Amino acid sequence: MPEHRLAVLLLTNEGFRQVDGGVARYVHNILDARDDAAALAADRGVLPQWHVAERADCAGLDEQRFAAALDVYVRRGGVAYHPLADPRAHPWEVDHFEHCVALGAAAGQAALTVAGGADSLLVISGMSMFAMAARFLVRAADQFGLAASYVHMTHNPVLRPGGDAELPEAYADSVLGHLARWDPRVSIGWESHWMRRQYQQVYGIPEDKTLFARAGVPTDAAKFRPAAPDPDLLHRLGVPTDRDLVVSWGRGVAEKGFQRLVDAARATGDRLVPVILNPRPYPELAEHVRRTGSPAVLLDGQDDRILRALCRWPRTLSAAFLSEREAASVTPIEAALMSDGGGLVVAVLPTGVYPELVEPGVTGLIAEGRDTAAATALLTAVCELTAGQRAALSRAAAERARREHDFRTNWLASFGAMLDRHLLVIGHPNKKGDAT
Repeated sequence: MPEHRLAVLLLTNEGFRQVDGGVARYVHNILDARDDAAALAADRGVLPQWHVAERADCAGLDEQRFAAALDVYVRRGGVAYHPLADPRAHPWEVDHFEHCVALGAAAGQAALTVAGGADSLLVISGMSMFAMAARFLVRAADQFGLAASYVHMTHNPVLRPGGDAELPEAYADSVLGHLARWDPRVSIGWESHWMRRQYQQVYGIPEDKTLFARAGVPTDAAKFRPAAPDPDLLHRLGVPTDRDLVVSWGRGVAEKGFQRLVDAARATGDRLVPVILNPRPYPELAEHVRRTGSPAVLLDGQDDRILRALCRWPRTLSAAFLSEREAASVTPIEAALMSDGGGLVVAVLPTGVYPELVEPGVTGLIAEGRDTAAATALLTAVCELTAGQRAALSRAAAERARREHDFRTNWLASFGAMLDRHLLVIGHPNKKGDAT
């Protein structure tokens, strides 16, 4: 019977009050795998207790989905939920350093509270807004004698494509970077080699202070199961079933590159009709589509069933992702699995994690550059592939996704490494005897 009670505290911006973003899905995936994680911890003599601290203000709060998350994970699932007061006046307002400090202090206080019911504490964060939380955790550990460690997942880039530091979060990240470089209790969990290189380049973090934390998706999820094409469903949504399509999805913000996709598709002579799905209405994109005369179809608030129908549709030639930066995107993986070798080609820009997810000419296509001209050439290349070539790329992409990007496999490897480091740092014997 495990005898060491470990409080695991996840600091997040989504997961309960906001549940429609990629971070929320990641948090839910972690919580869904907690039985497997508990078995892994038991081998080390550890009993995990799961906690989530979430920023209380958010965009698009859906009371029904919030209640459902609380019911599944808190009331029936044994997870403790801790709302954090948000210092910002508006959820999408640009962060200021004082916001990072205030939110970090709130997270540090939550960590102190959580630690009171356990033998030790492992805190896992994943966004620059929580970077200062590491400082407050270290202070709390020093002042109150807590046995604690902190892992910061590399969700936010610390460099812009042009090389400039992200502001105003840069100072908060630099404090975290300093702690990760020198304090044994703080380490970096890299979600992509791209982010790992950034943190090592900017902050000089040694190799032994980084942990594998590659993102993934639950490859056995219902949305990835085979499904017959459904032209009636697409027709009801206003999707043209007599045209070749390119699909994309994600948050409705400029950096995701949806306007670039619209422009690139127009520049091909509308050989592909963009179908773009966002969690909520995206007025700026709708205005851009109207102004340019694009035949693009914009859908919001749709579920995974719609995504699967689009990715399985024979005339959906591509899923294109043209973000300016992506630290740990899984949308290309989702597209490959939903198509399941059906002929959809994943097409991306050479930015962020995308070159790690797509092997050009083998599992998809990568543009030569990041501007609209390069995106246009990318879509043109998709159109010029034969059906056999598209099917080969699609099959290879699905096979690689299952082999390398299964969430449960990756998360358990990550959590095991976090546990081993945690037990080593706090000086607790690891029953596996392999702490490194």
